[in-house]
Amino acid sequence: SDDKDARRQMFAGQKAAIIPLARPGPLTLAWWWRYEIMLVVGLPVVTLWAAARFGWPRVIAVMLALVLLVISVPVARREVWGWIRCVYTAHRIRSGCVEALIVNRRGRIPSVLWTSATPYGERVWLWCRAGTTATELERAEEILTVCCLATAVQVSAHPRYPALVLVDVIRDEKARADGPAGTGSGEGYYRRSS
Repeated sequence: SDDKDARRQMFAGQKAAIIPLARPGPLTLAWWWRYEIMLVVGLPVVTLWAAARFGWPRVIAVMLALVLLVISVPVARREVWGWIRCVYTAHRIRSGCVEALIVNRRGRIPSVLWTSATPYGERVWLWCRAGTTATELERAEEILTVCCLATAVQVSAHPRYPALVLVDVIRDEKARADGPAGTGSGEGYYRRSS
């Protein structure tokens, strides 16, 4: 066991020395940060357009009504908070892959395909590029856990497509244990949690 750990650390060091991390291109960066870009650019543009069309008092009233709706309705609050957690988790999973050196020979990390909120945390679907595997992600569970500020991270390879990997980011162990069978394992791979 100690010999395997020593070889794994040696390989990680060699990989870091040999493989430079690829910088993402402008389109990739725009895709990664699409929600933040829409919030910073799109929201002001839509607000100014609506104010010119309907007037500032109506726009302010609608915005206040939306904020009050999210604050006062638990389902709306849960959905908005789940969406924010999903955006955050996608960024943190990418950072964790960089820190754990889960990269192919071109220095590219696995792609985050989809993130969804679950009662116990988030569920992330990753596409491993050629040269990366679910086994590498499993070995990096501790690093991903720390990066996501989670209680635990569980990695499951797709039973049929090895490049498709499910990462469960667990923030609430009790909710996970109380949930439906298979929500935190490969058995529940096809079930959408939310």
